[in-house]
Amino acid sequence: MSTKNINSLNRSEPIILILLLLATLSATPIQAAKPEDITQLQETRECETCDLSDANLSSANLTQVILSKADLQRANLSQANLTSANLSNANLISSNLTQANLTEANLTQAFLGSANLTNADLRNATLKGANLPEAILQGANLTQSILSLADFSDANLSQSILTLAELKGTDLRRANLIGTRLNGANLKTANLAAAQLNNAKLNGANLNGAYLRGANFTNASLQNADLSETNLQDTNFSDADLKNANLTGAVFCNTIMPDGSVSNRDCQ
Repeated sequence: MSTKNINSLNRSEPIILILLLLATLSATPIQAAKPEDITQLQETRECETCDLSDANLSSANLTQVILSKADLQRANLSQANLTSANLSNANLISSNLTQANLTEANLTQAFLGSANLTNADLRNATLKGANLPEAILQGANLTQSILSLADFSDANLSQSILTLAELKGTDLRRANLIGTRLNGANLKTANLAAAQLNNAKLNGANLNGAYLRGANFTNASLQNADLSETNLQDTNFSDADLKNANLTGAVFCNTIMPDGSVSNRDCQ
């Protein structure tokens, strides 16, 4: 080999090494969770403001842990036991909480946008002011949970249980509530614009002052429900059961009634 060719190879070696290093780094998965934070959680069960993003905590026993303001973005918490855990103000965006046990957990003002809570147990949990836009809560049990002022816009709550839940002032715009059980729930002044409530059970529910424009209650049961002072413009009650429902002061305009007729009583 000529001296010229040898010199050319020598000059190219640093470039080749850099390219190999970059290829190695790009192929290595990045784990954002700090090992020291995971250790702290395991040893003390308290890790406020910790970085646990992308952590794998599936099936972990996390009962009564304190994780307020912790970063749990994209964390895998499926089937984890988080009974009575403190997750207030925690960042759980895009986290996996499928079949997690969150009974009596504190999720006040937590961030759960796009989180997956399918079949999660949230009985008696507190989610006041929590943010759950586009979250998946299909089949979740939220019996007697506190959800006032929470944001469930575009969330999937189909087939979930919200019996006796507190939903005062909650944002449920465009939410999927098909087949959901809301018997005895308090939805006073809640925003259910364009929400889907087909086949939902709302017997004895309080919807006083709720905004129901464009909501679909086809085949829903609303026996003894309080619908007073509600906005029912463009609302669909086809085949719904409104027996003994209180409709005092409700606004009817292009409202489809249970018998299929359209009420324009209050159109202006």
